[in-house]
Amino acid sequence: MTEHTTSYYAASANAYEPFPTLNESISCDVCVVGGGYTGLSSALHLAEMGYDVVLLEGARIGFGASGRNGGQLVNSYSRDIDVIEKNYGPDAARVLGSMMFEGGEIIRSVSSAIKSSATIVPADCLWR
Repeated sequence: MTEHTTSYYAASANAYEPFPTLNESISCDVCVVGGGYTGLSSALHLAEMGYDVVLLEGARIGFGASGRNGGQLVNSYSRDIDVIEKNYGPDAARVLGSMMFEGGEIIRSVSSAIKSSATIVPADCLWR
């Protein structure tokens, strides 16, 4: 497997034991390819809806772009809320203000749910 780019984030990530390559046929309702933010979130939400989901990752979870950014959850827009309120009104500013914090809450809840519901299977996949 290709090594992750040297970075603080890769160096400080939790250690893991790589899984063996998947060499057999498996069945599932949905196969999600890619263990980045989108793949993990998709797999989790589908599993919560009752689908039998298998998530496959060719390297390690977060190996691509999801594991190479700074990981900040930034609660802002390109304009300050007072500018948004001036241009779109107080109701829009309130809704957008709430949404700024909702994104971080979603990320934290997805992360927590993955940790608590994952069943690790012996393949290059995170959970089933």
